[in-house]
Amino acid sequence: MRQPIVVLMFLTIAVLAMVGNEAHAITIKEPFVFVDRFPDESRQLGFTPGNVVQIGAHVTSTDAPIAEATARNLETGAALTLTQKRIGSAQTDILVLLWPFPPFDPSTHKGVWEIKVKDEKGNEAAARTHRLDKVVRTMPYVPSIMASGDPLAPMITWGAPKQDEIPGECEIRYVVRLLKNLNTQMYISKPPTSDLKQQIPEGVLKPENMAETYVRIEAQCLDKDDMDHAVPVELKSETFRSLKEALGK
Repeated sequence: MRQPIVVLMFLTIAVLAMVGNEAHAITIKEPFVFVDRFPDESRQLGFTPGNVVQIGAHVTSTDAPIAEATARNLETGAALTLTQKRIGSAQTDILVLLWPFPPFDPSTHKGVWEIKVKDEKGNEAAARTHRLDKVVRTMPYVPSIMASGDPLAPMITWGAPKQDEIPGECEIRYVVRLLKNLNTQMYISKPPTSDLKQQIPEGVLKPENMAETYVRIEAQCLDKDDMDHAVPVELKSETFRSLKEALGK
C-alpha cells in the first residue's frame, strides 16, 4: 500500500507546484493613480504642462509576454487601455501605464482603479489602486533648487512648499531625478524622502553631459487616510531646473 500513497503524494506536490507557478506567472506591484503637475518650462524636455492623471502599475511577467493591460474605474465605469514600457534591461519587468498622460478629469478619474494584466498564454492578474479622492487642490512646486560641492557629484537642495498651500491630508515626500529629457534619465533617488537634500553619487554625471542635465524634484502628497496601501500617492508636482543654473554657472 505504501507505493500508491507515495505516488499520490508526488502527484499532489507536482499539481500544487504547477498551480503556484500559474498563480505567480504575473505579479502586479505598486498599482497607482495620482494627479501630477508639470510646469510650462517642462515642455522643452518633452513633458505636457498642466495637471494630468497617471494610472498604472509595475508588473513582473515570467511565463509569457504581456498581451493586454487595462484599467477600469470601479466607481465611474471608465475603461482604459494601458501602454507597456520596459523597466531597465530586465525582460520580465514592465511598467504599464496610461500614456500619454491625459488632463485630469475629476468626473472620470476619481475613485479606485482596478488594473488587469493578461499575458499571451492566458495568465491573468489584477490589483487595485488606492482611492483618489482628495484632489480639491494641486500640489505646489518646490522653490529654490540649488546644487553645491563637486559639480560631478553635487549636493542637491530645495525648499519646502508653503505649508498653507499643501492639502491638509498630505504627508510629504520627495524624489530627485537627473535627466536630459523625457526619454533620457540618468538618476533617481530611492526611496522617497522627507529630507530637503540629496547627495548625487559619483559616477552618475559625466563632464560632457553637464550642459544638458536638468534637476527634477518630485514632490509627493501621500494620503494620510490610505497609508496602508502600497502607493498612497494622491498628488505630485514636478519642478525642473538646469543643473548649470542650480550650480550658479
